[in-house]
Amino acid sequence: MKLLLRRAFRAALRERVDEAALAAALSSFREACLLEKEAGALNTASVFRYRKLLFAYLELTPERPEDACPQAPLALLAPFLKPWPALDGPDRPFVPMTPVFWHDQPTYAREYVRAQPPEGRCGRIALLRPEKLMSYVTYHQALVREGLLVGDRRQFISLHENGLFSYFETPRDREQVNIKRSNEPSRVLAQWLAADPDSHFIRFPESPRENFHIIETVVSA
Repeated sequence: MKLLLRRAFRAALRERVDEAALAAALSSFREACLLEKEAGALNTASVFRYRKLLFAYLELTPERPEDACPQAPLALLAPFLKPWPALDGPDRPFVPMTPVFWHDQPTYAREYVRAQPPEGRCGRIALLRPEKLMSYVTYHQALVREGLLVGDRRQFISLHENGLFSYFETPRDREQVNIKRSNEPSRVLAQWLAADPDSHFIRFPESPRENFHIIETVVSA
């Protein structure tokens, strides 16, 4: 039975990247992902860009967790990326982000089948104020443990340093669920709202009225 592993990654482009060569590499990445999908190792994959930053979202479908190879297709983009220093091994171009919030937590791929293809695969980013980072993570992990907040089934928010990356699909109201599949109201949500959510964010100049900034989708597979 195929597992479902949702993963998000962050990377930084090298200086003076050849944009035409990068576009060709992104096209090759997409083709590689489609082959992985045909082989049953991948459910979906997307790459998003903000200035010199890339974010990747993958849904891996291995038989066993140790069989998952998220870095294989991503390696096609490595020549265009700055190596990211690692404490536990060699430097790597794509850094795994830490999942912090979701509305659903399927174990198997068959539980996450899309009834119809999404109209769009989208990404957005946010910056947390350093002094508010643990507050954000604490409340959002509490929401996950409680499992009562209803929202977009496909949304998946991950963290690296003080940066958040949120994957979602449109239309966002197509599948509204919570983890426990319960109508009970969320108590943690009231606590989070009382903590002044807006105060946790450094807003981007492109989206001065929004906590999250939607970024460009460069690959959708």
